[in-house]
Amino acid sequence: MTRPRVAVVGAGPAGSTAARLLAERGAEVRLFEARPLPRPKTCGGGLTPKAQRLVPTLALKAVERRVERVELRGPHGSPFRLVAPAAGIAMVERERFDLALVEAAVRAGADVEDDNPVRELREDGSGVDLRTHEGHWRADVVVAADGEPSRAARQLGLGGPARRRALALEVDLPLANGLPNDTAILDFAIPGGYGWYFPKGDHANVGVGSHDPPRYLRLRDDLARLTDELGLHLGATRVQGHWIPQGLRIGRLASERVILAGDAAATADPLFGEGISYAILSGIAAAQTIDAWEDGSIRGLRSYDGRLRAVLGPPLERLDMLARAAEVSINGALFLARLSGRVRERAVDAIAGRRAPFVIDGQCELACACSLHELEPPPMALVSSKQEPGRFRHCEQCTARCAA
Repeated sequence: MTRPRVAVVGAGPAGSTAARLLAERGAEVRLFEARPLPRPKTCGGGLTPKAQRLVPTLALKAVERRVERVELRGPHGSPFRLVAPAAGIAMVERERFDLALVEAAVRAGADVEDDNPVRELREDGSGVDLRTHEGHWRADVVVAADGEPSRAARQLGLGGPARRRALALEVDLPLANGLPNDTAILDFAIPGGYGWYFPKGDHANVGVGSHDPPRYLRLRDDLARLTDELGLHLGATRVQGHWIPQGLRIGRLASERVILAGDAAATADPLFGEGISYAILSGIAAAQTIDAWEDGSIRGLRSYDGRLRAVLGPPLERLDMLARAAEVSINGALFLARLSGRVRERAVDAIAGRRAPFVIDGQCELACACSLHELEPPPMALVSSKQEPGRFRHCEQCTARCAA
């Protein structure tokens, strides 16, 4: 059978993951990125354990620092530190991390066209025409992972507004004196959001974000306050901003031939604004949906919408509920966290993605691509050798989870 031609638009975690898995499957994959690679990406760059479990070993080499202590601050009261190795965060610069994900896709057989933005997509009954900066390309199906706002979604009438959208401002500054280099800070004195201090290799990423529109115009002042409290000088340092679409989009996430993934589908969580793990999972779901379409199990790609909502919907809704409850009294929430070991455990569950309802990579629908489990020593042996080579197959870890 002729290999399907798949165009992936956007070389972030969602797009690169989909490209890698589809290339491993044997598809002819072309990954389009609008900017030259490696390219900077505005992001705090914290990989939660959820994300760390989902990326290839090559990408983990981009980790600059690991953080197992988080200092929690509120509008009032003294801060306290949460020591949680199970929720350890790996700090990366997105420029290097995203490039490593692209390189993993290239190793799997994907072709990459960077500095070549996709200007227009036209879908018909037999495929999708892409008009790029350099010409045209015809694809059987498309994974649109082109961020927020998504040009592809707008052109095809997909997506619609995110359930929640936060504005974030951030800046790279020297490491703060007097703070241990293995400690991150989360400052919840900002209505509708929080500030952060994430130590990297030789610098720190400091930022603030909020989903509360009246707060948007005050975020620069919030950032200045936070940097002053850390003993850092903001001054005329360039501050960058970006939108974080959260909780999935209200409208359709797929047509017959096009799938939305990552920020284009608004997959970030509404509590921490953490997006990398959920973006990767949407890329996995996209690849598996296209795989099912290619082998004739489904007629089109529309079922991706239900697949993604079934897997990501419950944990994202639970995190949204926690965010809204905490916003009623952030001081009360922090007091409970300080007082109650059970509350602290649940906070670790949410960050680490462990135990229901926060588990995301334990879902059978998404966990059974063995490339998720690139472990050292090498990945576990396949349970069955009778399955078609190159198909998504169950390893012992996946089988145990599915049986449970």
